[in-house]
Amino acid sequence: MTDKEMILEYIRGGSSGVFNLSWADLTAMHLPKVNLSGVNLAFANLSGANLTGANLKNAKLAGANLVGAKLSHADLSGADLSGADLSGANLTKAKLFNTLLIGAQLSKANLKQANLIEANLISTNLVKAILVGANMPKADFSFSDLSFANLSSANLAGSYMLEANLTGTKFLGADLSNADLSEANLSNADLTQADLSEANLTRVILVNTILCNTNIKNIILKGSNIQDAKLKEVKRTERIAIPIRSKVIQLPIIKPGDNKRVSLALYS
Repeated sequence: MTDKEMILEYIRGGSSGVFNLSWADLTAMHLPKVNLSGVNLAFANLSGANLTGANLKNAKLAGANLVGAKLSHADLSGADLSGADLSGANLTKAKLFNTLLIGAQLSKANLKQANLIEANLISTNLVKAILVGANMPKADFSFSDLSFANLSSANLAGSYMLEANLTGTKFLGADLSNADLSEANLSNADLTQADLSEANLTRVILVNTILCNTNIKNIILKGSNIQDAKLKEVKRTERIAIPIRSKVIQLPIIKPGDNKRVSLALYS
């Protein structure tokens, strides 16, 4: 019985015992709304598969090949996708609550309006990924590469982005309140109208970063470097929390309509 015949047998309810499809070849299979909750699909080849609306809760997908897979509206809550390749996959409005995505490949993946509450994305590749409107409070993106990704209007409240590469990343209107971005690289990132209130930006690189109409109330900037940042109508700049040991060269209050470039450097 081939791998594809096995899964069709499982779907029809004819399988018995523990269902194991690790290393299975399920390339381009048409499985919309299939129930594969808890199934072992570790290292399986699901590239190009149609899993729209599928139930994959608590499934084991570590190391799986899901390149270009269709997973919109799928439920991957609690699933293990560590080291999986989801490059170019469609995860629009997918449920990824408390999902393990450590070391996963998500470059150019579409996660628009996906639910990633408390998801673990440590050391994940999200280069040019689309996360517009995604719900990601307390998600962990530490050491990940989100360069040139689009996180506009995303909810990242209380999230972790320690040492993340956020070069050229779009955060237009995103909620980053109480987020920890310590030692992250935000060079050329766009934080227009973003909420950075209470965020930790210790030793962050903000070279050429756009901070137009950004809420930076009580943020921590210890040891950070803001060089040639574009500040326009920055909200509550005067309330930035800077430790006593930090030295700051003129922290300006930008008036509405003033679009001048500001060179600002902080040192511990």
